[in-house]
Amino acid sequence: MKKFFITTFLFIAFYSFAEVKLEDCATIKSDVKRLACYDYILTGVSKSSEELVKKENVASAQNEEISTFGLSNRQKQDANIQVIKSQLASSISSVAKAVGGKTRFKLSNDQLWESQSVLSSIKLNNFRAKNKIVIEEATMGGFWMINTSSNVKIKVKRIS
Repeated sequence: MKKFFITTFLFIAFYSFAEVKLEDCATIKSDVKRLACYDYILTGVSKSSEELVKKENVASAQNEEISTFGLSNRQKQDANIQVIKSQLASSISSVAKAVGGKTRFKLSNDQLWESQSVLSSIKLNNFRAKNKIVIEEATMGGFWMINTSSNVKIKVKRIS
């Protein structure tokens, strides 16, 4: 019982002499800074401002991504929301036929991609070794491999 009273007394004493009060932390608008304030009260260690800014930028980007998730491109354009698609720019280092007639592409960054369907010879001519390509996310999932010089695109998936 004495340990409980001593612990409670020490906690109250620490709380009363703390530079920052819990009420001060509750008034902070930024989630990341408010959490850092509570961490400081409990541990006595404060994070650097660079760490806080970095975490806040990540948090705001995630919140923006969540708030726009599920909107069509038309709705995003009407609301002046920038549509960002992930892209990978590279070049083809080798082309090989896979089982079933599909084509495998090894890129200069050592990634291996495979076409989703059997390619016609016309399309296959646009995707030869040393051609510069861009791989971007498709609207309904999957990926497009786009030849940068001819703008011909094929549906692909990543193998490794």
